Amino acid sequence: MKRSQQREWVFKLIYEDSINKISDVEKALAYHGLEDEDFIRDSINSYNENYEKIEKTLQDSLNKRYGRLSRVEKAILFLSLNEMTYMDIPVSVSINEAVELAKAYANNNDYQMINSVLGKIVRK
Repeated sequence: MKRSQQREWVFKLIYEDSINKISDVEKALAYHGLEDEDFIRDSINSYNENYEKIEKTLQDSLNKRYGRLSRVEKAILFLSLNEMTYMDIPVSVSINEAVELAKAYANNNDYQMINSVLGKIVRK
């Protein structure tokens, strides 16, 4: 599986977690047939370990707008911030992938907001 496809699965699992908390990562991976995908496992484990820190970063950067983000937007932002901050994925790669996910899954021009928010956080 290509890295962009793996990243899309991470996004989907983060989105799923926002609706119905994933308590067993291995069971969730097996359910989706992803048990052999180490990048996905590592990403979800990192997301779970760093959720509060990532959320605080987003809340501090977005202020009142944070509460108005859709679950799709939050999932994309969480994915990208987790990669950039805790997984040593290059910033440019992570932001580009986030924009592509937003174009595919978010509303109209939400990809511009995703790009702007991530850029603002990186510049801090």
